Amino acid sequence: MSRPIDPQLREELLRGIVDYILESGLADLSLRPLAAALHVSPRTLLYHFGSKEALVAAALEEANQRHIRLLEAWYERSAEHDARTLLLRAWQWLAAPRHDRLLRLVFELSGYALRDRKRYASSLRTASSGWIAPFARALEARGFSGERAAALATLLVGVMRGLLFDVLATGERARTERAFRSFLSAIELPQEAPPR
Repeated sequence: MSRPIDPQLREELLRGIVDYILESGLADLSLRPLAAALHVSPRTLLYHFGSKEALVAAALEEANQRHIRLLEAWYERSAEHDARTLLLRAWQWLAAPRHDRLLRLVFELSGYALRDRKRYASSLRTASSGWIAPFARALEARGFSGERAAALATLLVGVMRGLLFDVLATGERARTERAFRSFLSAIELPQEAPPR
């Protein structure tokens, strides 16, 4: 009878896997160098994740969770602002150079997952809802109905993702921030902070 998987070790491995992919990218991911970097055997990785595909799915989920925690940290720092200021600060927070590696990984893993939607459907859903939910909550707290907040958050995330991809591709932060400011001007947002 095989020994049970150690959930704590699996979590440690997963954090190390995401850190490794942050440095090395996903395109040439191979279990042998990954295992060597984590000081374990390839067999240990397969034992804890089942397959390379399952390992990538777990890495995508962990990268999504890191991104969600990033958005939650942004919201905690910005809860007192009106909607326009809140969303502008969200853009500036996410587009800061210190977050480039995580965003690059989220985009890379999402692209990988889109090639096999059946296998990675759950991770792709998390990637979408994990971005939208914090913005929808923030907009509801500022007086938008649930339906309007969800629709606006979906639009907002689509615009942000496109512009963040542009930042990563071109490095043109000033131009993309001007574009985001133009977007904020084009949508109807209340100009006052939410009630406390």
